[in-house]
Amino acid sequence: MHSATPTSADTLPPDTAAAFIARWQGVTASELSTAQSFTIELCELLGVEKPHPTPEQSYMFERPITFTHGDGSTSSGRIDCYKRGHFVLEAKKFKAATHTKGFDDGLLRARSQAENYARALPAQEGRPPFVLVVDVGTVIEVYAEFSQSGGTYTPFPDPRSHRIALADLAQPEVRVRLQCIWSAPHSLDPARISAQVTREVAQLLARLSQSLEGSLLGAQPSPPTPLPQGERGATATPTSPPALASAPTPSPLAGEGRGEEVKNPPAPASPA
Repeated sequence: MHSATPTSADTLPPDTAAAFIARWQGVTASELSTAQSFTIELCELLGVEKPHPTPEQSYMFERPITFTHGDGSTSSGRIDCYKRGHFVLEAKKFKAATHTKGFDDGLLRARSQAENYARALPAQEGRPPFVLVVDVGTVIEVYAEFSQSGGTYTPFPDPRSHRIALADLAQPEVRVRLQCIWSAPHSLDPARISAQVTREVAQLLARLSQSLEGSLLGAQPSPPTPLPQGERGATATPTSPPALASAPTPSPLAGEGRGEEVKNPPAPASPA
């Protein structure tokens, strides 16, 4: 079992990436004489395992493939570099200058060829999430289909940045992206990243909610102080307000209250 010494693609000395770029910049040799050497040195740059033949044919150059056609006939082909569950890599070396229609058309044909290889893989292996199209010494194009259900491979991470120029390998984030394709391709799945972010946001909201509840509990008034031991259970007797002084009751006139009629007093007697 071959193993690679794991290194972080974002911590390489700058001269390591610069040396790789300088070595492959402007190479004009044919695809057959350069494709495998370029891929091996790219693996060294990324700090990932290099392709090697195995009985399982799970990570190798020139992986044999069988195409089944609509009329029942079959034909054979070979994948330039294949890693099961990770990618199909199709390497070319075009004579056309970059940024020309001929160059772009050649990359499109290579992409279609790589996708056909991915669809022709045995069903038990499934289709890899990535297709890589390489023009040796010029560019690496990246396409992805994370459902692995037969959908269309689309530019990854987007149509603006799916084409990696050789000089872009000087950027640590670009090397890390390629390293993930080699070692943990599904870590780049936007759906998984979104789900992870959603979980992290939910956990953060839960922590904030708990913190807020704790703050509210701390702001509530304190419970009343208990009475001393000797005063517990005593009931205070309410004090009645003082009675108002009552006005004196006048004495009844003679005859009042006894049902007698009061008569007029007699007139004084006349002098004789």
